[in-house]
Amino acid sequence: MFKKIRPIVILLSMLVMSSYLLWDNRYIFNSEPILDNKNYTNVLNSIIQDKDTTRCKKFNKKDLEKKFIKIMNSKIFPYWYGTKWGFNGITETPNTGEIACGYFVTTTLRDIGVPLNRVKLAQCASEEMIRTLVSKENIHKYSNIDIGEFISKIKKHGNGIYIIGLDSHTGYILLSNSGDYFIHSSGNFPWQVVKENLSNSSTLKKSKYKVIGKISSDESFLKKWINNK
Repeated sequence: MFKKIRPIVILLSMLVMSSYLLWDNRYIFNSEPILDNKNYTNVLNSIIQDKDTTRCKKFNKKDLEKKFIKIMNSKIFPYWYGTKWGFNGITETPNTGEIACGYFVTTTLRDIGVPLNRVKLAQCASEEMIRTLVSKENIHKYSNIDIGEFISKIKKHGNGIYIIGLDSHTGYILLSNSGDYFIHSSGNFPWQVVKENLSNSSTLKKSKYKVIGKISSDESFLKKWINNK
């Protein structure tokens, strides 16, 4: 009797485990490690302290640009990978609750000390959010071009971090010597904050309209960030 039941028990166990992994799919569909959010507050405190130290030194745009990119790419984004997407998600803690695409952008910027209205900016149109944060000369718009042409055009603006607005979505683009990525809270499968290869993003491919703001090179933004204005 037990020999007959055993395969059924094993099968059921496998189904339960598979269902759980698909529900909590952070570890399957994200190539980046999932970090313990208990350390997030300490990381933010260290960023603020570092920013205070930098503010006491003579302002250097190139060094400040490098600092901004490093902080976002190595200290902020990694904590958010795997956080569940939600259309009305407003969590302020990585991997706890859900976060919508606009709130992902405004929360991460707020967390590094950018003085902004997290809720108001997250709820407005992505292009309006970009115009609020980035100077006109660092904003570029593209319509009805394929992903290959889009990547070719934005690469002319150089490596760095961009905020991108799509037909009905927003997130970050990271261009670097080690790869080009779309970092966003995805409303498509696998419904979480992901770092995906730029050329493979179905979300980018589907959007007919794209507006980018190169925030990491924007001197006005960098000054406001470092001076808490």
